[in-house]
Amino acid sequence: IRSKINATISKTMPDGRSSSGNNNNGTATAAILSISGIFLSAGIITYRIHRLRRSRWLLEEDEAHGHETTHSVIDHFKSLILDPNTTVEEANKRRTSSYYLKMRESHSLSLVPGVGPHSKLVELRHRELDRILHHWKKGNQSHRTIVTMCDETTRKILADARRQILEPLQHSSEVETRGAWIPPLNIIPEEDMHVTIALPWWWHTIRKDNDELTQTMARRFRQTLLLEFHHPFQIELERIILLGGKVIVALWRCVGDRTTSTGQTIHDRHGENIDPMIRLREEIIRCFITESPDQRRQPLTYKHRMSDNDTSSDEIADMQHTIKRRTPGMGLTADGFIHTTLCRLPLECLSSQDIELEEIHRLCREVSATLNGHRMLIHQYRFLETMGEGGESNPCYKPLFDETIDAPLRHKVEIDGTVTESQSPNSGENANLQNLTIGPARNFLKEVSNTTSGEDGGIGREKEEKNDGNSALTELFQPPE
Repeated sequence: IRSKINATISKTMPDGRSSSGNNNNGTATAAILSISGIFLSAGIITYRIHRLRRSRWLLEEDEAHGHETTHSVIDHFKSLILDPNTTVEEANKRRTSSYYLKMRESHSLSLVPGVGPHSKLVELRHRELDRILHHWKKGNQSHRTIVTMCDETTRKILADARRQILEPLQHSSEVETRGAWIPPLNIIPEEDMHVTIALPWWWHTIRKDNDELTQTMARRFRQTLLLEFHHPFQIELERIILLGGKVIVALWRCVGDRTTSTGQTIHDRHGENIDPMIRLREEIIRCFITESPDQRRQPLTYKHRMSDNDTSSDEIADMQHTIKRRTPGMGLTADGFIHTTLCRLPLECLSSQDIELEEIHRLCREVSATLNGHRMLIHQYRFLETMGEGGESNPCYKPLFDETIDAPLRHKVEIDGTVTESQSPNSGENANLQNLTIGPARNFLKEVSNTTSGEDGGIGREKEEKNDGNSALTELFQPPE
């Protein structure tokens, strides 16, 4: 049969080529196709591995980084232990080193894979909404937090920065969209932007004495501010990053006083005084988890309340206090973390198409370079209890309990008993004057401000006028009167 087939093939070939030659050509063609298939498969595998690597959030840096032999400026600061006596300079070195590492780690996630089919994408988005409102839908849980609200200037700056960072995504709030989707609950409203100070009580079931407990905790916090003299202080914007590849946050550092060799006082990030944020958080934790020597102040934590009900529970005894574990910068990291959450990206259901995050990272760096140095005064606190209707990062939306508490002002007592407010760089009019952006952030917002001298010949007050953006620069070069 084989010989008949070969003879038939030989007769039908127009150029008279032999069947053996045809077999050789067929073998060569098959070999080429096989090699091409191998290369194509290898290319597909390499692409998928690269795509997976770019879309994977690395909780730890590569092991190779831990064995680097190159010189590092921040290696020493990563191991600094912060305590209530840590100076502003030391605390800032620790927290800014941590910020830099968090930014570097966030760049490991540069791609968010698209989700398909569309029905699956919509289903995942509904699940995400259910997760965001998980505590709210239970209807019987709340948590308590202490925050300080951003001032109007800071809110405008951060809101505009967020808008520019998210602009390349062209996102929508519609669940059915095939493009980038960000639920409204994940974008913190401008009027609710804040800095988290402490979390005295994490999510818990509301009980009959809930209101009384909340008021007691608010009084405890007020007493902590007054008795320990936690005066107003300033924080300074360090950078804005896409934390963990999914949360846009503004990161802050503290500023303090230092004296030069010529006796001049400078107010900057290298302050020689005790870091006010570390001291404040440490004092809040101490006043909530310990009792006073005269036993008049009793602990106000979930652990102690559960221990009173069941003193034999080993599980409660081994539990770490929530206020220490959840308060930013005071848990396992203990890096003095100060942040303002701006937006959360739902990575599991962001879009039907692959989303590149490299441009988002770049815009974060550019905005940071523009706004670095902006200062904000912390002089008021809000003690809030919320049920989570505002989402994961907004306790200011429809709180069950809301009390604003002012920080105690600095006063000077004269020899005759006269008490006057001390005009230090951290309080009063001087603090408000220093609560301005250092750098071109005003032009960044296209704002216009005129300065007029006061009646007393001192520093004038700013007044904003409606005008076009071009006059902002021209007024800088006006000759003095």
